[in-house]
Amino acid sequence: MTKESFLRLPPIISSGMVLQQGKQICFWGWDRPGQSVRVEIADQVECTEADKSGKWTVYFKAKKAGGPYTIVIEGSEDRKVTDVYFGEVWLAGGQSNMELPLESTRDLFEEEIAHAHFPLIREFHVPMEYDFNGPLESAGQPSEWKPVTPENAPAMSALATFFAQKLHTDLDVPIGIIMTAVGGTPIEAWLPEEDLADKPGIMTELSSLREPKWVETIQHKDQKRIQEWYHRIATAERTLDAYEHWIEPAFDDANWETLTVPTTLKKTKLSGEAGSIWFRYTFDVPDPSAYERGGLLKLGAMIDYDEVWLNGVSIGSTEHRYLSRRYPVSSDILQASGNTLAIRLVIHGNNGGFVSGEGKFYGLECPTERIDFSGVWKAKRVTRVEPLTSMVFFQYAPTGLYNAMISPIKHYPIAGFLFYQGESNTGNPSGYSELMKRMINRWRGDWKDERLPFLYVQLTNYLDVLSEEDDRCWAALRLEQSLVEQEVPHTAMTVSIDAGEGNDLHPQDKKTLGFRMASDALNLAYEKAVTSGKPKLKVVKQEGDRLIILFDCPIKGKSQNNYLEIQTVAKEWKSAEATINDNQIIVEVPKGAEISAVRYAYLNNPENPPFFSENGYPVGPFYEFL
Repeated sequence: MTKESFLRLPPIISSGMVLQQGKQICFWGWDRPGQSVRVEIADQVECTEADKSGKWTVYFKAKKAGGPYTIVIEGSEDRKVTDVYFGEVWLAGGQSNMELPLESTRDLFEEEIAHAHFPLIREFHVPMEYDFNGPLESAGQPSEWKPVTPENAPAMSALATFFAQKLHTDLDVPIGIIMTAVGGTPIEAWLPEEDLADKPGIMTELSSLREPKWVETIQHKDQKRIQEWYHRIATAERTLDAYEHWIEPAFDDANWETLTVPTTLKKTKLSGEAGSIWFRYTFDVPDPSAYERGGLLKLGAMIDYDEVWLNGVSIGSTEHRYLSRRYPVSSDILQASGNTLAIRLVIHGNNGGFVSGEGKFYGLECPTERIDFSGVWKAKRVTRVEPLTSMVFFQYAPTGLYNAMISPIKHYPIAGFLFYQGESNTGNPSGYSELMKRMINRWRGDWKDERLPFLYVQLTNYLDVLSEEDDRCWAALRLEQSLVEQEVPHTAMTVSIDAGEGNDLHPQDKKTLGFRMASDALNLAYEKAVTSGKPKLKVVKQEGDRLIILFDCPIKGKSQNNYLEIQTVAKEWKSAEATINDNQIIVEVPKGAEISAVRYAYLNNPENPPFFSENGYPVGPFYEFL
């Protein structure tokens, strides 16, 4: 007769895990109240008893990097946790640019993904979960530690993986990444109620979120409303007799409008109203046999929802605008001439279409051939409806993710934090630095170490292709982020304005940022003589008709842009020319003018920035009063 088991472990304590070297280790779990629990790892054994709530906790002395170890846990059931290593563990948080998987960076890192074999770099992805009633003791959804392999790597965080690779190479120890990022989240989602208590609007919102069945009711209404919106469009389309033939090469589209792709639609004959538009494009393939091993149809990024057919065969769809379209194509559906691409595009707002610019290729490719589709397409506006109101994403609400994703793992020792967030706070950048400082203090307090390194990425360059003008909100938030590094010890900010894609919210070059963060980690956490080479602004002063901007290292120029502006005492901002003299940027000031402030790269999208250190690290945006 087997004994009944009540033993339960948190998901993070599981086979394949990496434990933090050099720090006291905590193991915890739940069992029957009063149950004796014995935990053994290597030559250490600790015993305890589950309390009245069933929780038990044991602590082990610090160990050096190494492994593999097996942990034996004996309670109401015997359990083994295998393939355990000690090394360096970092918690990676934020929103989609931290979460962005390597799969989404294939245009740059195809080879790295194919050869990603680092069995001692492991990632634990905390499942997305939220709770508004206070911090949780345990995460509710299962997950597992996974090593970096060609099979696992595509789904892993690109930024965190590149960070871990450099750390692993330089330190020669196992690296663990605890991934807690959730796309689209504002910083308020990562803070507890106590740190938001002085925000009246948030407290009111939390009251609603805690109402029984309120979240479920809103979700049900949202789902129904969105389904009805899409159904209305589909119903209107089906009333057109030719609809089912539009995907076929033989269909005659001579009477359709013409449109030069890529472009957005607001100022075209098709207009930018919400609804559905169909597109067709015909092309030849000089050598269909080149695609016997497969090809890739790349369609830049489309706004908003697309369904795609090639020669009448469905080859893919994407539900939102923030992913580059990469659809596999097999040779058996291609022909030498008269291939037809058909796209059904559903636009949610008052503008949509095809994102243009660098990095947005529209065409078909294989290793030996590339066919560009940019040019004149055929198009037909089918339906016009009112804009689709976005659904409520409760993971964006205050406190929810902190309670359910951060609090449950705070007993797991780590080396430090990685953070990439801020895009979802650009609508109201004022006060962001204060919230970020509260979050850093809270997280460090949860891990009981006020010196834990906190490394974070400053927002990259980006301007929404649907924007009418640059509102400089991203610029304002970058300056808020820069205050944190200046005011909070043991923090380091990674400047990224040279690693973005101005037309893409999710730039692919996460390797540059990961390596920069790793250099900061080596310097800040491990006291290695390694620095990222980031130029630090020391002082700004006016000397007659010159403004001297002094840095701690020599500065080099890489482009004709300068993005420098000076403000007169009359509060007028004017562009300024600059020259470089070793570690100085010298700005010529109009004769006799008195300057009150200078700012640099104060734009949402300061593309192709001009000023760098000698090792290629960009000068970060700044705003200085004189």
